[in-house]
Amino acid sequence: MYQSVWGAAARRVWLPSALLICSFSSAVAQSVPAPWAARDIGNPALSGNADHSGGVFTVEAAGEDISGEADQFHFVYQQIAGDVGIVAMVDHLTVTDDWAKAGVMIRGSLDAGAAHGSAIVSGVYGVRFQRRPLDGGPSTSTWGSANGAPVWLRAVRSGARVTTAWSGNGTDWTTIGSDTVALGTSAYVGIAVTSHNPGARTTAGISPVQVRGQGGTSVQQGLPQFLQNRDIGEPDVRGAAVFSAASGSYTITAAGWDIWDRSDQFHFVYQAVSGNVDVVARVASLGATDDWAKAGVMVRESLAPDSRHVMMSATADSGYAFQRRAEPGAESLHASGGAGGAPGWVRLVRNGNLFEAYRSANGSTWTRMGADSVPMGDTVYVGLAVTSHNPFSPTTAAIDNFQVSAGTAAAPAPAPPASTSAPRLVVFGASADHATNVTGYLFEVFAAGADPWTATPLAASNLGKPSPAWNNEITVDRAAFFSALAGGDYVATVTAVGPNGRTRSGSVSFER
Repeated sequence: MYQSVWGAAARRVWLPSALLICSFSSAVAQSVPAPWAARDIGNPALSGNADHSGGVFTVEAAGEDISGEADQFHFVYQQIAGDVGIVAMVDHLTVTDDWAKAGVMIRGSLDAGAAHGSAIVSGVYGVRFQRRPLDGGPSTSTWGSANGAPVWLRAVRSGARVTTAWSGNGTDWTTIGSDTVALGTSAYVGIAVTSHNPGARTTAGISPVQVRGQGGTSVQQGLPQFLQNRDIGEPDVRGAAVFSAASGSYTITAAGWDIWDRSDQFHFVYQAVSGNVDVVARVASLGATDDWAKAGVMVRESLAPDSRHVMMSATADSGYAFQRRAEPGAESLHASGGAGGAPGWVRLVRNGNLFEAYRSANGSTWTRMGADSVPMGDTVYVGLAVTSHNPFSPTTAAIDNFQVSAGTAAAPAPAPPASTSAPRLVVFGASADHATNVTGYLFEVFAAGADPWTATPLAASNLGKPSPAWNNEITVDRAAFFSALAGGDYVATVTAVGPNGRTRSGSVSFER
């Protein structure tokens, strides 16, 4: 049964689904999404594999090396004509050998001896620019930094030259080297991983990965057209956001000291929305740069760092948090949303200046965390907010199931006085065959203690067949119906009606 949620201005009766309450199994690991492909190069003794989930590529690879006159490694790639660049952060690399390697590569072909230019990080020996200028020729290497993973790497092709660079924060880049490489008109651009140990596989985690082709156009999926992204409050390390259409996931990299106090520092993926709004997302994962690293949904009056805002977030190790700033530059307010964190669902609902915050383990059953009045203009900025709570170390959050929908057209009418209060809204889950085999729903009220399957209802109301909301819930306003009931205790059910008969929900008790 749905958890009861009591709004500031309207009582609700929640009912279980009229026919079925569907459960959803967790997603299994997926192969790399289009336009990416993956394969072994040079026939390693142990085959490699690559998966993509939550914006992170996980690559397992064996192979003797990427060096000499021929290579053995696992390659995640796409073929691109003309000038191109690739940027990625190697989050981690298992040290199967001091020279285990992971990085970004631009390669002339998929042959083992193909010409290539690569920026790699090794298990022990830091960052290097490795290249084979000619097919089947010798390799050469230029040392760039002693840094190990995590580290950002970049390779850019311009005509016949490949230039590589590294960065500790994804913003400030240091060039490693540049060389002429025989690539041809088209090249294979992607992620290369080798264990430098034929008998063992290394594992590398790499995110985010960004590829840009000729004219600076994005080769992989960028943000949806209606969304924008930017840093708020000028964090020391610049943030970024990438969207995968294949998985429906946003990968947001963000630094920033916090979303708190009188001013904020974070990365924001947002759109402008007018009027009431309901925003929902699932925080699938969040890097623990600090116990108070945060990711969640936000409604913000402006893009100024001290703006009024409301946020419902999951933190790395401090539970859920409902936070808000009621006036520009004022101290922030906090209400604990309880223990837990990613993966978890968060939600904000705006009705006028009233904001309600919710959390959920499954995106269906919601628990209300709190509500507050925060005055904002009609048009606000609604979206996903991420901060590392660590000015010099960015966190990465994977967020999916992001949905923004219009709220109610106007704030609900004030509730009647307590002495004559009555429920107002009937909320229930739509039948599993709502679209194909339901003509309408019937709401019936029985005396307390009665068996709805045998008793005669005291009152009934035809609910019609309203369209379900994004979360499969149907909400019907029946204020007049409830007000007509005499004071007392009741039970109620919803029945789905169709050409093949009727199916009644479980019952719920309420008081008039």
